[in-house]
Amino acid sequence: MTDVNGVLITKEVAEQLDINPSYLIRLAKELLESGVIKPTEMRSAGKRNYLFNKKAISEIKNKLKK
Repeated sequence: MTDVNGVLITKEVAEQLDINPSYLIRLAKELLESGVIKPTEMRSAGKRNYLFNKKAISEIKNKLKK
């Protein structure tokens, strides 16, 4: 089972990565569709809010570095 301290909401991830939440969602959806992020690593948590685990955050960071 995943430790809840390793799961962050959209706003927290956007602040951590210093990007706009809308851009984060767009980027994360792109990575989800391409299979880089798995459905078990990110999910919707309401309107315009998502939950991300550490692996998903790491993949997003890698994408931003490119």
